[in-house]
Amino acid sequence: MPDHYWLGIFYYKEDSMFNIRNGSWETNSSSVHVLVIPKETTITIPKKVILYGGDFGWGEGTASPLDYVYQVCVDEGREQLDRFFEYLKRKGVEEIHSPELHWVEEEWCGEKHVYAENNPGYVDHSYEVPLDDMFFNEDLLDRFLFGEGSFVKTGNDNGDNCPKAEDYDPNIYDTIEKGN
Repeated sequence: MPDHYWLGIFYYKEDSMFNIRNGSWETNSSSVHVLVIPKETTITIPKKVILYGGDFGWGEGTASPLDYVYQVCVDEGREQLDRFFEYLKRKGVEEIHSPELHWVEEEWCGEKHVYAENNPGYVDHSYEVPLDDMFFNEDLLDRFLFGEGSFVKTGNDNGDNCPKAEDYDPNIYDTIEKGN
């Protein structure tokens, strides 16, 4: 077997795979985010929340669960954001402050798309965050958004500091890993 070969649009050589896009070489590395949720926590639901969103991509850091989920919902469209705001109100949040968004509806490739033209940030590959599962499991969502000790660990798989769900004790934490 040769030490390198083409596999579709991928070039494989000695355990390294590269994707060629627009004539340039790219590795298949990307952002990794881990949502860390204590199994035992005190839940405090505030009467007022201020949401900023943010840029949650490759950068290493720690993010607020409320801002992270808000940004995922903005990225995924008006229906998801409405669903998030309805959830917050149902939980007892009386005031929700967030950037005013200008929604645009366009058609691309025969499909309707609605997006916030003035989106305050982004979550890299936000479609990989399991929103439906989170909204279905309100205990998990309550603990994530309002539980003491919940956070989002952000980073990428380019180095040794890649966040991993396995870094957190499964007896103490529930985790959701968003990779791509």
